[in-house]
Amino acid sequence: PNGAGPSGASIGPRNSLVVVSDGGSLLFVDLEDFTVREDKALNDKYRDAYGWFDLEGITMTNYEKSTYLYLGMENMAVVLEYDWRDTQRIYRRFDLPGLGNEGIQSLTWVPTEASTHQGYFYMGSRAKGSIFIYELPLLDSAGPEAQATLRDRWTPLEGGGDRNIAGLAYSAGYIFVSYDDVNSNHVLIYPILANGLYGELAEQYQVDVVDSQGIAVRLRANNTWEVYFTSDSQAAVFAYTFQFV
Repeated sequence: PNGAGPSGASIGPRNSLVVVSDGGSLLFVDLEDFTVREDKALNDKYRDAYGWFDLEGITMTNYEKSTYLYLGMENMAVVLEYDWRDTQRIYRRFDLPGLGNEGIQSLTWVPTEASTHQGYFYMGSRAKGSIFIYELPLLDSAGPEAQATLRDRWTPLEGGGDRNIAGLAYSAGYIFVSYDDVNSNHVLIYPILANGLYGELAEQYQVDVVDSQGIAVRLRANNTWEVYFTSDSQAAVFAYTFQFV
């Protein structure tokens, strides 16, 4: 839609791509016919409580079954648990100690048995060029507001402390880290270890997406990944396929 300002992206339900916008709407892109459905409920229902929804990160814990989206805001250091299917409501808000005032630039969920809550949330920070790894108390009955626990902090790109971590995506045991290089983007791929943390760099690529804002990845047949990038300035989604060398 005009003026949407696409940011973070995640593989979504029913063979879709879910894209957040810096204007606060959610875009559900059908990957069969590429039609787009826009969800404006956050602005319609919560503007008085939250003000401007500058959404930058989005992820799901199970895109085939879950009714919840986890949304990261650039203008507030919180993750919102949002029911996309039934009620279009925010159910919980998780505060993020240690992230500072810059908020979230990118977000993905990494499942691991090392977590008592089934996985960790990896969050990219614009200002620090770092990834903050949090455990959110998803399985606790802590009420509508709870606090996350910081498990680790990671700067993947050597010398990249001031670089914009535009996108994060997890798929099939790997985390894909996308840095915005303005006229292109730099994607680094790392395995996830049994403890839920990152391993050594597996591969890296330069991709010709201008003003990249988000990345979403899923493993398909024949060891081939589909990789989707969003571009804010081009108001578009770019799709690639990828195989390890």
